[in-house]
Amino acid sequence: MYRIADVLVDCRDCGERFRRQAVPYLAEAGCGTPDISFSVTQAEAESGMAQSSLNEDDCRYIISGMRFYFELLPFGGFMLHSSAVAVDGAAYLFSGPSGVGKSTHTGNWLRLLGERAHILNDDKPAIKLCGDRFFAYGTPWSGKHDLSRNEGLPLAGVAFVERAETNSIQRIPPLEAAGLLLSQTVRHIRAERMNILLELIDKLVAEAPVYRLRCTADISAAALSYEAMRGVFDEN
Repeated sequence: MYRIADVLVDCRDCGERFRRQAVPYLAEAGCGTPDISFSVTQAEAESGMAQSSLNEDDCRYIISGMRFYFELLPFGGFMLHSSAVAVDGAAYLFSGPSGVGKSTHTGNWLRLLGERAHILNDDKPAIKLCGDRFFAYGTPWSGKHDLSRNEGLPLAGVAFVERAETNSIQRIPPLEAAGLLLSQTVRHIRAERMNILLELIDKLVAEAPVYRLRCTADISAAALSYEAMRGVFDEN
């Protein structure tokens, strides 16, 4: 069993890639009854292969992530497609479509801040409401380079990345921010789960700052976003 985002998970038949990337999340012996249990069936894996060019192991890995995030919703958590960087005990998430430069930008945070920073998760971190505050967590579903740590940190902010010729960053109104967050997570057909997701997003945009970051691939963009998101730079 595994402890992921502070939830005890019994997941089976998820493939070798999952088992390898989930080693840091193995739960202690005698940890108790799991909060979440699921397995990836052969039929699910074959269906995934038929609909993609992926092999069976990668299909099981991807399906396991979808199942986990579906089951995490009742525990107050959801996935955001993003690259999450940790600095000074807080998590900063950079989201947007694939190929927009999220990992490049968080890599520049590491260059800028050195040992103060590390990657929390480079693809699918969990965001979870703990009490009255949102936390970001590393998970085994961490992208092609498997950059992730098994830890949870207070969420300091989210920025949606767009490529641009010059660097700029500004706060996004809550309604617009909610739409962007919804576009970069797993949406659900079942009404009760979708309602939970919408309620969590509504709470997040009310409590955490969300930005639009238009930027180059230069380290100067990281300096700008860091100053803005830590509250020093006046984006107005």
